[in-house]
Amino acid sequence: MKPLTDLDHYEVLEISRGSSPEGVARGYQLSMATYSDDSMAGYSVFEPGDAAAMRERIETAYRVLADSDSRRAYDAALAAVRREEPELAAPPHPDPATVLAEIEPVEAFDEDSDEFDGPRLRRSRLSRGLEIDDVAGVTKVNPTYLRFLEEERFPDLPARVYVRGFLMAYASAVGLEPRAVAVSYLERFDGALQGGKGAGRRR
Repeated sequence: MKPLTDLDHYEVLEISRGSSPEGVARGYQLSMATYSDDSMAGYSVFEPGDAAAMRERIETAYRVLADSDSRRAYDAALAAVRREEPELAAPPHPDPATVLAEIEPVEAFDEDSDEFDGPRLRRSRLSRGLEIDDVAGVTKVNPTYLRFLEEERFPDLPARVYVRGFLMAYASAVGLEPRAVAVSYLERFDGALQGGKGAGRRR
């Protein structure tokens, strides 16, 4: 998991390297909307100045990628860096049947627990009759990332500061206490990044 400062311009805008100019513009607009002052993804997440710094990072990425000449130069620099890095094998794709079998039923939801993991987030959402797209519509967070939160796919989530914002926005949308959710979930997230401790679901 790379810190925000290590993300390349494509990762900042959450677009692919083959995105069209229209795709670059769309990624810019979505990113700016996600981290605007009135976005739920930024609700009580950033210290003073942090949100503005993130928007400045997004602006920089857009300025480079929106200009064809600067984008070509940037792509060439990225390619040179990638040639020096070892390739990593892609993780195996999980069997959908196995994933479904591991999902805990809504009836197992413990309202008194102070632990908030992926399955509990999912149960909270389902108990309120909400679909992922409903939460995405309220929070303006990409539904793919909301699913990754529920499935605890820690390696597929972005930098920690983004994850904290997503968690607090998700919690607000489903009626949970945002700070409690963020603190509890991030313990598991941090543990997973520190070598697997706390990764995955607790049995």
